[in-house]
Amino acid sequence: AMHEALGAPDRAGEVAAALRDALQAADPTGRALFAGLSALPWPDDELGQLWHACNLLRELRGDSHLAAFACAGLSGLEANLLTEMQVGWPALAYTATRGWPPETMNQAVADLTAYGLVNGGGLSEAGKALRSGIERITDQQLTPVLDVLRPALDEIVPLLDGWSQQIIDHGWFPADPYKRASG
Repeated sequence: AMHEALGAPDRAGEVAAALRDALQAADPTGRALFAGLSALPWPDDELGQLWHACNLLRELRGDSHLAAFACAGLSGLEANLLTEMQVGWPALAYTATRGWPPETMNQAVADLTAYGLVNGGGLSEAGKALRSGIERITDQQLTPVLDVLRPALDEIVPLLDGWSQQIIDHGWFPADPYKRASG
């Protein structure tokens, strides 16, 4: 599939190798999806390696994000709701796609309101501060990987952006970044 959308891009192997090297600095403790993917063998194909490296990096950040939400004392449902409100989506537009029963979602909104994190269907100042803090903590957890990757970022990011755009232009992912992020 990657070959269909991208062909054989120059430097795919180089980018995959840089990501792979940086991922060696990641601690899999408490990061179940990242740890599981890390146990898989690396593909022989350069685009397969690139996909695997990007998948590992995405799950490392995702697992770290979930850990930050859990440390803040929030449930998965509450995390979905706060994210939805931070992005500015209509109430329950994202969260309802995750299979939560309406009464459970409504109770979670009521709980977040009682905690002072939600006000009038949006994030309160305390909710904004908490949500911002969760992003900061998530980013901090990736510092060891970014420290290794940082010297190559100026070269790698434009390549990854270009390849991502090719895949979007191919019609395999939506153009709206929030729809891509929400799965």
